[in-house]
Amino acid sequence: MPPKITPELTALQAQCNREAVHAPGAIQPAGCLLSLDHELAVIVQVSANIEQILGVTVSQALDTSPSRLLGARLIKRLRQELQERERLPGTLTISRRIDGCRCRFRIIAYRHRQRVLIELERVGGMKEQRLLPAVNEWLTRIAGAETDGSLLQSLVEAVRSLTGHDRVMVYRFDAEWHGTVVAESRSEQASGYLGHSFPASDIPPQVRGLYLVNPVRSIPDATVSAVPLVPAVDSEQPEPLDLSVGILRAVSPMHLRYLHNMGVKSALSVAIRGDSDLWGLLACHGLTPTPLSPLVREAVYTLVQVTTQRLFLLKSRDETVYLRRVQDCRELLGEGEAQMGFQEPLELLERRSKEWLDLFNACGVALIHNGQVCSTGQVPPKDELSRVGAWLNTHHQGSGVWCSQHLASTPLAEECGLAECCGLLAIPLPVDVTQRDWLLLFRAERLKSYRWAGRLDALSHIEDGQRTLSPNRSFETWLEEVREQSEPWLPREQRAALDIGEDVTVAILVKAISDLNGRLTQVNRRLEGIATTDALTQVWNRYRIEQAIDRDINMAMRLGQPSALLLLDVDFFKRINDRYGHEAGDAVLVTLAEVITTTLRDSDYLGRWGGEEFVILASNCNLENGKVLAERVRKAVAATDFGSVGQVTISMGISQWRPGDNRKSLVDRADTAMYAAKQAGRNRVMTEDGQGSIP
Repeated sequence: MPPKITPELTALQAQCNREAVHAPGAIQPAGCLLSLDHELAVIVQVSANIEQILGVTVSQALDTSPSRLLGARLIKRLRQELQERERLPGTLTISRRIDGCRCRFRIIAYRHRQRVLIELERVGGMKEQRLLPAVNEWLTRIAGAETDGSLLQSLVEAVRSLTGHDRVMVYRFDAEWHGTVVAESRSEQASGYLGHSFPASDIPPQVRGLYLVNPVRSIPDATVSAVPLVPAVDSEQPEPLDLSVGILRAVSPMHLRYLHNMGVKSALSVAIRGDSDLWGLLACHGLTPTPLSPLVREAVYTLVQVTTQRLFLLKSRDETVYLRRVQDCRELLGEGEAQMGFQEPLELLERRSKEWLDLFNACGVALIHNGQVCSTGQVPPKDELSRVGAWLNTHHQGSGVWCSQHLASTPLAEECGLAECCGLLAIPLPVDVTQRDWLLLFRAERLKSYRWAGRLDALSHIEDGQRTLSPNRSFETWLEEVREQSEPWLPREQRAALDIGEDVTVAILVKAISDLNGRLTQVNRRLEGIATTDALTQVWNRYRIEQAIDRDINMAMRLGQPSALLLLDVDFFKRINDRYGHEAGDAVLVTLAEVITTTLRDSDYLGRWGGEEFVILASNCNLENGKVLAERVRKAVAATDFGSVGQVTISMGISQWRPGDNRKSLVDRADTAMYAAKQAGRNRVMTEDGQGSIP
């Protein structure tokens, strides 16, 4: 077991997390830095190594004008480029004669308060004509990768071949910011870390934040001393310069010790961005100093960007496959109701539990309805399940799911016996206004061993008479076995569970309506409204629109009249929820339903299909007229102000009834057309025959 993290170590860690790594007051000697006034007319500070880079002494640089030192054309362009932006878009290359030789420099320029910072690096190493073919070859391999593993392996092999580093890794962050190495390419001399995990303390929060500002961190030589700025303090702007945007920022002493303890003398890391935060990092380590040409560094960044796009395309494909499985599961539920009549809720569980267990990779499922409990698979005893339902009704009032992958650590475990179940996904079923029913999905324990590269705890030591933190002194493998936890419940599984729960709720309500029909007319109407109307948007729910589709198909079969189906989806809806919150997302769906309703004909019907998907049933309408209707709806939505969210767009697919069609085949073709619209750029309409509109 690891040593206990004491309050003293916790305080030291918090102090380390506040280290101003973005403003070290020095740079790495791989290039030089100049700090200019706001108007780019005066040189205020320079790095002490400017003579080695530009061939002029520090005093000469401070006494001359930026135009004379760097060229009037460059300074004029920088004034123009930085007039309305904080940083130079991309990089520039200039040529200067140094000691009788023509030298090329790569320029990075950005603003900090009232100063303009210019970094210069000599362009050397692999020539462009040799670099581009190599990069293009690797880009082809990356673009053709069909799995996450082969994709990331191609990336690390490509980067190692271009940079010459001894070890190149990709590691992915988990929810607690621990990173696990998922791909690696290394020389025989370098230690292997594939499958190892690195604790979150190795990359503190402020460092992760820097990767969101500047995705590339280059340390070509971790053995050399940092180069100070001269003068050390800007008399007019005494606050240290923020060097986050640049490439030459000096390395913090803590990180240098970390690299030294790891046996690393050069490093390059590039952020892999997710939708809103870091997904992981590409990390390159050299056992010797490894100078990199800016051209090579930019090529690595390009490879990471293309890999990231491919990675999330593969993830999107996987999400699409899973969503189709969810849709098929819901279709089975609807078809079962149609073929077998209204079923008792507990009978419903018995008939559908196998599909649900498979869909959610669960070990057991239980349904609590009107105080009755029905279950199948590996679940707690029935009396304990009743206590679980009572606890949830008391402690979880929201409309979303309640889930945990570590039940033993939750208050629920203190009141209820959970047997050998370690994970729970609980879906509320708002059948009764006074007490909710519950659909419960359980997962068993997943034994998992972590191979940590070094120990998880930060160690302290005495330095200059004070106790301070020390980075890992050893990176030997340390094994940790995690027990009493299940596989985590993924966001897509939680969304799918809500959809399934909605169908179960409707089935329960429809059964209740069937039982009460003819006895209590007023109650019957209320329940029927609940069963056929989406509670959020007040348009038809899935059950009701499915009925309408079946009816229209029958009319088309008997009378030969055309029927079109339009399936639409809100573009980037997850980003709206992540950025503005689920309440804002719900408000978008309500407004969207209102806008669409006002654009429809009397013979058109709107229903919420699930989540952010809606269906428009256009009776007596062919494919061409359906396209006209769809385009009218799309334009109306795009022209609507959705308040704090701003503009919202939709993608839409259209299918037309053909002889032999049933509801599933008609919806599937519209669904395929809708995904084609998304892949074509979103905010557009696509018909089943591949005809589309460009906004």
